[in-house]
Amino acid sequence: IAGSNGASAYDAELQVNAAYAMIDAEIIPLVRTTVGVRFEDGQQSVTPRDVFGGASTYKATEIEEQYWLPSFTATWNFAEDQQLRFGASKTIGRPQFRELAPQAYTDPESDRIFIGNPYLVDTELLNLDARYEWYFARQQFITAGVFYKDMDKPVESVIVDVGNQRQQSFLNAPKATIMGAEVEVKKYFEFPDQPMAFIANKRWLVQANYTYSDSEVKVSSSDTVLTLGGAGTPEQASFFIQDGSRLQGQSDHVANLQLGWEDDTARSQATIILNYVSDRITARGAGIGSSREPDFIQEPGVFLDFVYRKDFTVMDRDMGFALELRNLLGTDFDEYQERGAKIRVNNYDLGQSASVSLTARF
Repeated sequence: IAGSNGASAYDAELQVNAAYAMIDAEIIPLVRTTVGVRFEDGQQSVTPRDVFGGASTYKATEIEEQYWLPSFTATWNFAEDQQLRFGASKTIGRPQFRELAPQAYTDPESDRIFIGNPYLVDTELLNLDARYEWYFARQQFITAGVFYKDMDKPVESVIVDVGNQRQQSFLNAPKATIMGAEVEVKKYFEFPDQPMAFIANKRWLVQANYTYSDSEVKVSSSDTVLTLGGAGTPEQASFFIQDGSRLQGQSDHVANLQLGWEDDTARSQATIILNYVSDRITARGAGIGSSREPDFIQEPGVFLDFVYRKDFTVMDRDMGFALELRNLLGTDFDEYQERGAKIRVNNYDLGQSASVSLTARF
């Protein structure tokens, strides 16, 4: 219960009525085209209330919007095992209930108090992408693509000062774009002539992907935002967000590598998973205008996991064993602000974990 620092409780509801039409045809030889449109009538509400029966000081949020969301995909199968795909679509993103509700709660991961903003609106997105795909063998491929997203009013997190306490809230940034490229490869290696049964009986997996993203928030002098602290009164967006800054939550580099094996004879599978995510903005800094603090930055870093699974039979019953080891490198959570020097604001040991499971199939 938040008491005077937010609504005590809230009721929330989301209702979406939708209809769509789609045409899938090969109008031009070797080019498959899909054209469609989706109509959505959405009603989302968050109603603050007092658990003791009194009237809430916060107004209810009502988001009632209708959208026409067209989509287009063209796939050119210029070779038996290769294709080019082009896509364009419009989509929307709705705020989560907790992002809309003016109720303070403590997030156990960041140990920060969050409070929603009842003045948030939907995010509208234009998505464009092109992708090359080469399926050179069964379950094996190389893909490469480029993408572009134009976002109208994306939801971002922002740090706000409430008395002597810091909270994290949300607002709609005016506009943002994301563009980038990605590549992925999956390849199996087999060595049936190897004298060692451990090597010969297995399919050895190498799978990797990498995504580069360049994001930018666009703020003009005439753009405004609605915040909880401003009680719905338009405030200049540049007070809270710097024009040209990265989109909150977006990392420039994301990479993944998987190495492992599949053994049909032993009915076992093992995978080593290595993930890397570059730094990202977790929240906009507190304050407004020239007095605004630097943004909060997190460095997720590198994570190494191991997963092993084996199936076996006991008394004609199929059983399954699984072992999962997470964060073997002991990567910590590291969040900081930087202006000349680094000031760490939230750092803790994520720890390592292990889980073992045994299942029976009936």
